[in-house]
Formats: sequence, C-alpha cells, structure tokens
Amino acid sequence: MNDLIDIDWEQLHQVSEDDPEFELELLNMLAEDVKVHITDLRQAVIDRDVVAIAHEAHYIKGASANVGIVSITALAKQIEQLAKEQPTANTAPLVEQMEIDLGRLETYLASKN
Repeated sequence: MNDLIDIDWEQLHQVSEDDPEFELELLNMLAEDVKVHITDLRQAVIDRDVVAIAHEAHYIKGASANVGIVSITALAKQIEQLAKEQPTANTAPLVEQMEIDLGRLETYLASKN
C-alpha cells in the first residue's frame, strides 16, 4: 500500500502485464475518467436521483476495481448498495471521501510523472 492511496498492486501488475509505464498510463486514464463520473455522481446526489447514483457508482466501482484502486472501489460499492437498498440514505459523505481518495491518487501520479 502506498502512503497516499490504497492500490492492489497485484491487480495492477496483472492488468498491465508488469509494465510500469503502462501502469502509470492506466492510473492516469482512470483518474481523468473517474473525476468526470464523480462530478456526475455528486450532481446525482444533489438531485436525489437514485438511478443515476447507482449507475455512476457502478461505473466507478468497475473502473477502479479493474486497475486495483481499493478505496475508491469500496466507496463506490457502498454508494451503489445504498442507492439500491436505502434510496433515502445520505451518500454525500461517501462521495466526499471518494473525492479525497481521487485527490490522493492524483497526488501520487503527480509525484511519478
């Protein structure tokens, strides 16, 4: 685990076929992509659109799991479950934590680029 962000290195190595440059490329692409979806997720939470919340959380969960971003995957899974099982639950704090974790990933990537 990196001090900044919890990465499943085995998963990332597997996806990248142990290519460190490709790993950074994957993480950079994920950070850019997930940032857009977190923005959409935040708006869905503000709008109380549980269908959009579940959809965005599901997307973020899959994308981050594919490259081994453990903390964001776990938060997205939690948000998706809440949207489906407890539609009135306040997921805003979880989205805020996801934004913090994305910031940590971006900080990590900035130190590597």
